[in-house]
Amino acid sequence: MTYTYKNYERNHVIIRGRGKALEDFLKAEYKGMRHKWKNGFSSHSEDALTWSCFDPLSHFPLTTKISVLDEIMEDAYQGKCNFKFKDKSYSDSDIKIFIGKQYGTTKEYTEVDASIELPDKLIFIEAKLYSPLSLADKPKKPYDQIIKKLRVGLDSCGDKEFYFIFLDIAPASILIQRKSKVEALKPNKKGFNDKWKSAWWFNYYKQRKTPLRVNLQGIKVKSIEAVAQNMGWLTWSDLYKNILRGILTDTQLFNGQ
Repeated sequence: MTYTYKNYERNHVIIRGRGKALEDFLKAEYKGMRHKWKNGFSSHSEDALTWSCFDPLSHFPLTTKISVLDEIMEDAYQGKCNFKFKDKSYSDSDIKIFIGKQYGTTKEYTEVDASIELPDKLIFIEAKLYSPLSLADKPKKPYDQIIKKLRVGLDSCGDKEFYFIFLDIAPASILIQRKSKVEALKPNKKGFNDKWKSAWWFNYYKQRKTPLRVNLQGIKVKSIEAVAQNMGWLTWSDLYKNILRGILTDTQLFNGQ
């Protein structure tokens, strides 16, 4: 059951001096609508959780930030990420974390829940909580959310290496296990019972190169295999643990010292 807070501050983690930035974030328009403002009061808001994790992370001291980011990448790629932040000698200004930034051109663009820009890499994070994956609806909507993010990210990264992370409530293997039970319940087209579709489509693109190649037509890609390899899956629980570990390391960011 969704709970609506009386004020949006109750629904977000706000570090010192970031109140105005949060208000601007919630009031920002996308396709002429302020969808974040309305959802900012809801206990089921994906945007609220995304802000509450990634905005504090962006303000951690460099050493703590790098440690947390490495743990996030380790969890998203089950220990098989092909780089580590700590090995790259990044400065604080090299690591730029954005929430709700728009990428692409007027022809094909998208808003990314969270993104990390590095001198040599671009990382997109698609965040889901209780809502299912938004599927394609041709011809008006030719691509689902996964392919849309991949197309825009690969087209925007230039010479950088591109990574795509799907952030959801449970591991992909667990969500897919719900499929048979869900179908027996005849779920609505949109709702929590359709959550398995996010994991199914993610695995479909990651494990089968042909549909990935077909859906990325028109986008310059060095290697379809590399695109699939750089697709990762992260759970909110792992993200929370990593952020909290960073907070414990950097307590003065929150205790007023």
